[in-house]
Amino acid sequence: MLKDNLIIVRPWPAKSPDLNPIEHLWDMLKRRIRRHPPPNNVADLERLATEGWENIIQRAIQRFIMSMRAQWQAVIAAAGGHTQY
Repeated sequence: MLKDNLIIVRPWPAKSPDLNPIEHLWDMLKRRIRRHPPPNNVADLERLATEGWENIIQRAIQRFIMSMRAQWQAVIAAAGGHTQY
């Protein structure tokens, strides 16, 4: 069906982290949590994660979304291999 409709299928995994903007947000959240002393229990970790997530500004999220075109181009240029992202 894809070939019949002239849809090009790229030869890299559909779940490539290079193509998933949420991966960048998870990384940002982990870095925010690591700024604090290690949590002593699950409740402390949950508090740090919630605070970190709530403090990610919309501008950062928008920046990640706007960078997706460059990320796709880098993955295509690398033929699905490693990129700077």
